[in-house]
Amino acid sequence: MTALSTAAWTAHEIGLATAVGGTMFGRAALQPALRGIEDAENRDRVASEAWRRFSWLNLVAHGVVAATWFAGRSSGRRLSGSARTLTRIKDGLVIASLATGVGSVVFGRELGEKVREGYGEHSENVISELNRENRKTGALRSVVKSLGLANLLANVAIVGITTMLAMDGKR
Repeated sequence: MTALSTAAWTAHEIGLATAVGGTMFGRAALQPALRGIEDAENRDRVASEAWRRFSWLNLVAHGVVAATWFAGRSSGRRLSGSARTLTRIKDGLVIASLATGVGSVVFGRELGEKVREGYGEHSENVISELNRENRKTGALRSVVKSLGLANLLANVAIVGITTMLAMDGKR
């Protein structure tokens, strides 16, 4: 294996680790810990800022995963039938990961903007226009959460397929 392919494979793995690890940390540790902040506006602001900061790492990680996979997938070596099938599956998963990763960042930033404007989940505005904006914010929150879960599942599946391909390549 050449130094370039080793570096690309390492970058691919670090990208997957960042995408999976960051999302798991946010869902399992950060979000539950934020419930300890009693002031709802402050809690929304802290959550929004944390996810905004991570989103740049997350975008880079997804880009690295996709770029290294698609650049290296046609290495010229002959693949077994099962490896060809796994490669096609991984193609779809990488596309799904990239789409859901970018989507969650785009909608997450829009959600963050709504939170900064005072339309957080716990906003207590009673005027009808503000209530309408709060409902939109709730819908955005649901979209971001769903995209994040789909992204996590796609990335975990990529890790599994990558392992299967590496094991197939050793045969």
